[in-house]
Amino acid sequence: MSDTANEQELLFADESSGCFGCSRDNPHGLHLRFFRRGDSVVCRYTVPDHFHGAPQVAHGGIIAAILDEVSCAAAYHLEGEHVVTGELSVRYERPCPVEQPLVIVARPRERRAHYWIIAATVERNGEVLARSEGRFFPVDRPTP
Repeated sequence: MSDTANEQELLFADESSGCFGCSRDNPHGLHLRFFRRGDSVVCRYTVPDHFHGAPQVAHGGIIAAILDEVSCAAAYHLEGEHVVTGELSVRYERPCPVEQPLVIVARPRERRAHYWIIAATVERNGEVLARSEGRFFPVDRPTP
């Protein structure tokens, strides 16, 4: 059975927020889609070539942005909290290619007094290309 068979698409309450990562209404955004797989949030994404740094390699800032977005999605969809990023540490294990499908997985690891610790990975064909860990602080959702 494929991993996708047990996944359910997750949507934010306000898809028209203009968010760079997840809003479908932001013409310059990434338009990321999130799925729940057990205690994780999963995102599949192919980095377009216009986001390359070195030729055929995704810019590290875009990879960090994707890891950040999926981590925030994990807090929202798995723990019911809107969060902002307080700290994000990224380790690039191998170059992340452009124009090839990537799988990004995030999982809340621990709830501290004032923040969540969330870990995430970028994978291709089962190999971890990048990983992150961050502190994400719960916030009240602003009223539009």
